[in-house]
Amino acid sequence: MTKRLPGVLDLNAAQLTVSQRQENKGALIEAIGEVDLTTAPQLREALMAAVGVTEGHSVIVDLSRVDFIDSAGLALLVEARKKLSPQGRVLNVLLTSGRQPERVLKLGRFDTIMTLAYSLNDL
Repeated sequence: MTKRLPGVLDLNAAQLTVSQRQENKGALIEAIGEVDLTTAPQLREALMAAVGVTEGHSVIVDLSRVDFIDSAGLALLVEARKKLSPQGRVLNVLLTSGRQPERVLKLGRFDTIMTLAYSLNDL
């Protein structure tokens, strides 16, 4: 039996891998893992860099391999959308059907403020 120290939490830190590349349809930011309060800053760095650099193009956030997204991740998507909107640019989000991010984004009606798709071909 493992003895825990008083006041020390035993948390499994969420993990996230973020990569980015340019596609014909815009800057693609791919996230793999979980987007939560601890990992959202990592995604934010890549996403805001794409928002700032790819002027005139859309930005695509690939969440198709994300298992979980919380309010910090949702707020990040809204922030990116707000920065793109005045320039007439679009935020596209790629999802996998049946996963938690799809359910959360659809329940939150994110499809009314950004494009939700299931592949690059759908954009």
